Amino acid sequence: MVVDVTVVGTGGMGAAIARNLINAGYRVAVWNRDHAKLASLLEAGAVDVVHAREVFVSSPVVFSVLADDQAVREVILDSGALAAAPAGAVHVNFATISPALAEEAAARHAEKRVGYVAAPMFGGVPVAQAGNLNIVTAGEAELVERVQPLLDAISARTWPVGTEPQRANVVKVAGQVLIASAIQSMSEAVSIAERGGIDASTVVELFTSTITPGPVYKNYGGLIAAEKYTPAGFTPVLGRKDVDLARAQAASTALRLPVADLLSELLTEAVDTGHERDDWASLAYLQRRRDLSETDK
Repeated sequence: MVVDVTVVGTGGMGAAIARNLINAGYRVAVWNRDHAKLASLLEAGAVDVVHAREVFVSSPVVFSVLADDQAVREVILDSGALAAAPAGAVHVNFATISPALAEEAAARHAEKRVGYVAAPMFGGVPVAQAGNLNIVTAGEAELVERVQPLLDAISARTWPVGTEPQRANVVKVAGQVLIASAIQSMSEAVSIAERGGIDASTVVELFTSTITPGPVYKNYGGLIAAEKYTPAGFTPVLGRKDVDLARAQAASTALRLPVADLLSELLTEAVDTGHERDDWASLAYLQRRRDLSETDK
């Protein structure tokens, strides 16, 4: 059966994207390593793709929503999927991967006459479910134009940043540093207030209504005030991965990132102290417990 688009990777984000495409009237196929995660999408009308190497066979467009560089290599680049793809197919990669891999992926797709669009996303699972993602796109203009109606079905806005796919991933990893910085900064501000006898929810509401408006501070500030770190929308493991991708990208251009270096250490601490499955807002759990030693006083 020929479909309009195949969604590869149906975790929280991928499932939300697939469901919104189905709801918009598109014929959708789905693939996931854990086949059990496809059940609700198949019930909603999606078509099952059994093998990763077959994801391009029945669809002119593939949306991949995978975790990291390794997953993209295993599922797309090294699975035989590109070799089986018909000429003229387009792969839209939503993953937060290294800009270096984005550049390599574009070249390998071109060798197989398959189009490649980088399209990393800003917004968590609830945002994806609401169809309000912000998507950064980079790739040949004709390719982006071809997939734009599909992107419109799952997003509030797309943000084109050029024709070289790696540019979109540069923007994404830069943005992840901003988000991690916001979480740690809010954690420190709340800790100062609480130790001064002030309720966390009061200062979070004040700050997010005045000096730090916006969804990142508001959403993570709410989690920090409530000390609600499960279920995780995004873990310290993934956060450290993204911050380290930003650090590697900066290093490739001879740029130092002092704050990102610290954030990587703090996220590593969160992982090492048992918060690897919590939300990365759990940075606040550790921050609330940072006491000066006698030598620091």
